[in-house]
Amino acid sequence: MKKEKLFSKILMTVAASFLIGCATSDDDTTLTPIAPATQATSVTSTQATESTSTQDSASVSKSETTTFVCEDYAEAAAVIQADLYENFTADGTVYINFEGTTVKAYIGEDSSKAVTATGEEQSLGKISDTKLTMILSSNTLEDEANGVDEASNGVILQYKGSGKVKYVLSGSYTGTLFIKNKKADAAVVLQNANITSDSGYGPALRFSSQNRTFIVIPAGTESTITDTRVLNQSGTMYDDKKGSVYAKGVLIFTGEISTSEGGTLSVVNKGYKHAIYSKDYIRIANVTLNSTVEGTTGRDCLRSLNAVVIDGGTINLTGKGTITDDESVGIKVEGEDEDEDTQTVQWNRGCGFVIINDGKITINTVAKGITAHWKSSETYIGTYADDEESNTSLLLSTFLSESSATKPNPYIEINGGTIDITTTGTPYENRTGEKCSPEGIEAKGDLAINGGTITLSCTDDAINAGGSVYINGGAVYAYSSQNDAIDANGSSGIKITGGIIVAIGTNTPECAFDCDNYPFSITGGLLVGLGTNNYTAPQNCSQSTVVLSNGYYGSASTTMAITDSSGKAVFAYKLPSNVGSVMVLSSPEIKTGTTYTVKSGVSASGGTLFHNLYTTLPEITGGTSTTTFSTTTSNYVYTDASAGMNMGPQEGMRPENGGMPGDFVFMPRH
Repeated sequence: MKKEKLFSKILMTVAASFLIGCATSDDDTTLTPIAPATQATSVTSTQATESTSTQDSASVSKSETTTFVCEDYAEAAAVIQADLYENFTADGTVYINFEGTTVKAYIGEDSSKAVTATGEEQSLGKISDTKLTMILSSNTLEDEANGVDEASNGVILQYKGSGKVKYVLSGSYTGTLFIKNKKADAAVVLQNANITSDSGYGPALRFSSQNRTFIVIPAGTESTITDTRVLNQSGTMYDDKKGSVYAKGVLIFTGEISTSEGGTLSVVNKGYKHAIYSKDYIRIANVTLNSTVEGTTGRDCLRSLNAVVIDGGTINLTGKGTITDDESVGIKVEGEDEDEDTQTVQWNRGCGFVIINDGKITINTVAKGITAHWKSSETYIGTYADDEESNTSLLLSTFLSESSATKPNPYIEINGGTIDITTTGTPYENRTGEKCSPEGIEAKGDLAINGGTITLSCTDDAINAGGSVYINGGAVYAYSSQNDAIDANGSSGIKITGGIIVAIGTNTPECAFDCDNYPFSITGGLLVGLGTNNYTAPQNCSQSTVVLSNGYYGSASTTMAITDSSGKAVFAYKLPSNVGSVMVLSSPEIKTGTTYTVKSGVSASGGTLFHNLYTTLPEITGGTSTTTFSTTTSNYVYTDASAGMNMGPQEGMRPENGGMPGDFVFMPRH
């Protein structure tokens, strides 16, 4: 097994109904999908003639009329049996009914034993020989010397035992629900529950368990969690409780059965830090989860220390935060956590990865869509003689990949699903290090796409890796209005072994595929990229690849094609409104030892389009022959003389925040 196969070490097996298949690759130097697919997902596309196909692929099409089926899937990764709610067996159940600011609760099925919460601690009874108590709380600051924990207006349910407890919530409540059970797994079942924090005090939902907390959303239910805090509000307390839903341990959002569709949960953050935060990892399985940072003083939709794993469901993330250097991100995994709430920096080492196995994910944010963020050059590890805590994640004993308690591994792996990301912020970096990089998907380590359908429309890099990028399957549309479409900074560069790829980065001096002087290798797949002549030249290829200057492929909104000696198209693409100066294309239909003709301005009939790239080829007529070429088994890459050569790493300039004239700094691409 080659070193590049780092993700295969974390693959675990569950029931076949929980898995997503994918065809294997015979290239043992890439991140290899595992099993053949028996399931397919829809990729929106267009089937049209030249006269009806009017979409501009430099903007994400929202009105496609037919279906292109992506058959590339990879086996689900990072699956842990204990993360499946059907494997959770409660030792006792607590029913909690909310009526405004009144809380009634009881253990078991006898509602006549319901207790109304007051300012005095009351026992609801015992679970596994340990009592469970309830008390109304008011805003209280932490006092470690006297053993006083911080609290906010609301209710505290405390359980000091080790039994597993299920809490069933119904009704509407104003205040913080704090479930205090450090030793035990818990399940919180939301039966059309609505919880709103009180007047900007505290999070809406808070969990102290360092184990698993299941947030269960039964099918047919709709629940809402609203955090009324805003940044710098006089009443806001507890800076380290930095999520509207906040947990010290694992958060798992699921239906009553992980493989069946659940209900809907909406989390609304009015403008204080993050909507959902876990100090371990977040997992989502087959529910509808809407996480919105509504206020401009808020930050991220989902943030965790160790990992985010998405197995399915419908996830809608909207981040409107515009704080300088902290604009809203959709999904962010920190890799370490430093809380500056004391005079010393206290931090936890983390793992720092994102895995997406399936699901329909829509992200609209000011800054990044998805980021595995930990970066060695910016770490606090080793910097301070501080209160150091090694990583105690539940992940440590299961599937950490080339990581340790002292070194996070910030990779991203995508095995399936439909992902649609739009970023809107203006990229900047000022002289003090403040910056905004509204990239679509960013991994500070390696990034692997093994399956799924990904549509990225971004103001910064659509895909960026501090390590290398591996595309083994799936369908990827990567568009950047101001930077590179796909950018890798690792020594293995960009490796494409399969999939369908449309990459557009035409803003000078950026390009479609940028891995500086590291290798850009193509051994499979169907792809087209538009960019400038500051491109990384393909090398180490084993599939015919063609590099053309724009004088050969044509003008905006026309169709270009490559034809064989009989005039049959082996490649076709309808150009967007900005055609760039260089096109890189590759297709398994282009064979070595055969002479082909490049034609511009052809008319096309039939075929199926994925963002204007024909995935099934049309019949073509007309057009102008601009050049001919052939490739050989000793040189799979043809580059026309006008396309120039790879000029190596060149970086554009970005305005400092505010964009004042002359306020530009060079922005290194990492």
